[in-house]
Amino acid sequence: MRRAELEGIKGKKGKARTREAKLGCVFTQTGVDEKGRAVRDDDSTTYTGAIEESRDFGPRIHQEALRRGMTGARRVVVITDGAAYNKTIIGERFPQATAILDLYHARDHLARFVRDVARQYLKSPLHRRLRYLLDAGRIEILLKQMEPLVPRSGPRRKNGRKEIAYFRRNAHAMRYAEYRSQGLFVGSGVIEAGCRTLVGQRLKNSGMFWSVRGANAIIALRCCILSGLFEQFCESRAETRAAQQRKAA
Repeated sequence: MRRAELEGIKGKKGKARTREAKLGCVFTQTGVDEKGRAVRDDDSTTYTGAIEESRDFGPRIHQEALRRGMTGARRVVVITDGAAYNKTIIGERFPQATAILDLYHARDHLARFVRDVARQYLKSPLHRRLRYLLDAGRIEILLKQMEPLVPRSGPRRKNGRKEIAYFRRNAHAMRYAEYRSQGLFVGSGVIEAGCRTLVGQRLKNSGMFWSVRGANAIIALRCCILSGLFEQFCESRAETRAAQQRKAA
């Protein structure tokens, strides 16, 4: 971002150089494949996003879900990365939804615990055993096996307690075997891909320095294009402009 757009923004390691773009997507699912795995309906994915506070993004993604017919859906499922603001959005905007924490984010947390706290190599017997419990959604058993691996003192203990708290706090949204048996998605791959193609490939190239206004204009345009709504948007703008001209005349 341009320097003027970073006033008061804290970075992960001191001075911020970027701003967070929030991106959400809505899609429908009406079936599963021959193995019982969830399958998105063709051409059903639409995107919405912006560089903005979570209090503004909540209404944005909720409005897109309503536009897509959420009120008529047999079931609503929300998959997130477990960030605190996403939980707030779910509670305020999607209280009746089935909340699922993305399995791959959970696996990353478990991998950090195994590598940095338990000091075991990834894909070790320990890692395989704990990952099996995670994938099965048996979080209570997983926690019991993680607890003895936390050192009694030092930085590793602090990190270990933090990761254990993460799994305990999100256990209700980690019943992955149960979700799979119901034909539901357990991963947020579609939004991760959207982040790379919609935002990353256009706004994060070398030498780019954006204003919030400019970045949001590009994000809105790319959301429109990748959602298959560009022609509809152009027609709507043309109708609005014509109405304004008639009113002025």
